[in-house]
Formats: sequence, structure tokens, C-alpha cells
Amino acid sequence: MASISAEDEAALATAPAEELLGLDAVTDLGDDTTAACILAKRANHVRVQAAALAWNRLGARVNTLSPGVIATAMAKAEADSDADGHMLKMLDACGAGRPGTPGEIADAVAFLTGPEARYITGTDLLVDGGQAAWIRRHMRRRPSSSPNAPSASTSATCS
Repeated sequence: MASISAEDEAALATAPAEELLGLDAVTDLGDDTTAACILAKRANHVRVQAAALAWNRLGARVNTLSPGVIATAMAKAEADSDADGHMLKMLDACGAGRPGTPGEIADAVAFLTGPEARYITGTDLLVDGGQAAWIRRHMRRRPSSSPNAPSASTSATCS
């Protein structure tokens, strides 16, 4: 994660939910919605890692799944409102070149919750047909307006 300190990341991982919005890493974002989305996804990842450590000894696994663009009514509405076709252009250029299906997400969840994944905990499964990799490698990096805001080169993406 670019631009946040180890202390900020630790706070994101362990702060009680009701205190998250008051953390410096969050308040320093200002009105940067893209940075806020990226930070929220990173916070989710580190919170899952922290929870996995706490629950692992009790036999529980804690994981997350990050889907890319999935063929749903919401994704269709977003694509229809995208005047310049940005979302569809990204899908055409990256990985699978198409949106995922709800069934593909269900298959990934079934894997993570099934016996085949019993040694997997504290991780995020990225199910996006290669979209995040394409964004990290091919989209222009935009400078952030906030000194603590995550950059577009982070491992989390918002779509």
C-alpha cells in the first residue's frame, strides 16, 4: 500500500469499527473518493488478516473475496451511464475481456468455504478476470491530492 504508515495500517486492522472513520488515515483523505475506496479495501484486507490470527486457533477461517465487474443489473446500469465507455474499454483490454458471472463468484465462494480451502485463512481472493492486474500495469498513475492517500498503484482497485 502506498502512502500509509505501518502505524496507520495497524490502526486500520485493529481499531473498533466505530472508531474507523476517525483514524488519521481516513480523515486525511478529504473528498478523494477513489483514494477512499482503495483505502477501504486495504482496511478490509488487513482487518481480515488480524481476524484470521485471532480466530485461527479456534478453528475458524476468515477470508474475503474481491469480485471485479460482474454481470448484474447494477453493473449494466453503471455501464449504461458511462458516457465514454470507460468501464467497457477496461473490460475489453484486460484479462478475460468480459464481466464475470454471479455463478463464477458463487464457485469461488464455494471453494473458499469448502474443505479444499481448509488451509487458507487471512487472505483475499481476487476474482476479476485480470482487471486489477491490468489496471496496475497499464492505467496511468494519477498523483494524489492528499499526502496519505493511497495511489492507483496499490493492490486494491475500485470498480
